[in-house]
Amino acid sequence: MADASSQSDRDCPALAVRRLRLRLEAEGRAGLTAVPRAPETPLACEADAETREYPAGSAAGSEVASREARAAEAARTLKEEFAEATADEDTRDLPVAARKDAPTVRVKGPGLFDEQSPDLEDGASPEEALQRIADEVATCTRCPELADSRTQTVPGQGNPRADLMFIGEAPGADEDKQGIAFIGRAGQLLTKMIEAIGMTREEVFIGNIIKCRPPGNRNPAPEEEANCAPYLARQIEVIRPKVIVALGGVAAKYLLQTSDGITRLRGRFYPYMGAQLMPTFHPAYVLRNYTKDTRQAVYDDLLAAKAALAE
Repeated sequence: MADASSQSDRDCPALAVRRLRLRLEAEGRAGLTAVPRAPETPLACEADAETREYPAGSAAGSEVASREARAAEAARTLKEEFAEATADEDTRDLPVAARKDAPTVRVKGPGLFDEQSPDLEDGASPEEALQRIADEVATCTRCPELADSRTQTVPGQGNPRADLMFIGEAPGADEDKQGIAFIGRAGQLLTKMIEAIGMTREEVFIGNIIKCRPPGNRNPAPEEEANCAPYLARQIEVIRPKVIVALGGVAAKYLLQTSDGITRLRGRFYPYMGAQLMPTFHPAYVLRNYTKDTRQAVYDDLLAAKAALAE
C-alpha cells in the first residue's frame, strides 16, 4: 500500500504546474506564453506554498493563497478526476494552444457584440438587465406544458460580467426545486470541473437553453428551444462573454444548428454571437461514463477555454 507521502508526490506535479500558472496570472498575465515544466523533484504541496513569493499580507499573496487553497481542495476531492487528468509529461510544459492535440483558438467572428444590448440602452447595469430577463422568464407561458409542470423557472446565475459562460440543455429536478442552474449531482461535478482549472462558480455565468424543467427530464422539444431562445440570446448580449462552453450534445447542436454529435463537435472553437463557443461533454455524461479518457477530454476542453480568455 502506498503511504501518504508517495500519494502526495503523485498529486504534486499537477498542483505545482497550477501554482506557477496562477502566480503568473496574479502578476497580470503579462508575457505568459507557456506553463513551466514541473521540477523533477516534486514540490511540497502545502496550500500556502504560493504565498512565499509575495510580501506578507499583500493583495496578490492573499488572492493566490485563496486560489491555491481552492485548487488543492479540488485536487483532493476530484482524486483521479480533472486535477490529475493533465497532459503527458512530454507536453505539459507547452502552452495549451501549442499542444498538437489541442484545438485551435479562432479569432472572433462578427456578432452581436458590435452594438449595445437593448436591455442596457436605458442605462441599466448588467445586474439589473439580467434581473429583468429573469423576471420575464418567471412569468413566461410560451410553453404551456412546461409552465404547468414547473415548480419554478431557472433563468441562470453567476457573474453578470463573466468572460466565461456555461450553457446546458435544461434544468433537472433539483434545479426545478431550487431555481438554480446546475445544483444537483451534475452541477456539483461542474463546480469541481471549474475549480480544477483554477476558477470558481462566482466568476462565471451558468445557465441553460430552456429555463423550465421538461417533464421526466426529457430533452427539450424544438418548439420549446425556439420559445426560450430569445431569453438566452438577451442574456449573452448583456454578459458579453469571451468564451461560451456548451455542455452536452443537446446544447451544442442547438447553439450551432447542426446535427453533428458532441464527440465530433467537442475540442474545437466555433464563432458564436461575437464569442468563441467550445462544446464539451455534459457533466451528467461524465458521471455515466466515468473513464479517464472522458475526464481527460473535458479537462483539455476547459483548459483550452480558459486559455482563450486571454486572447
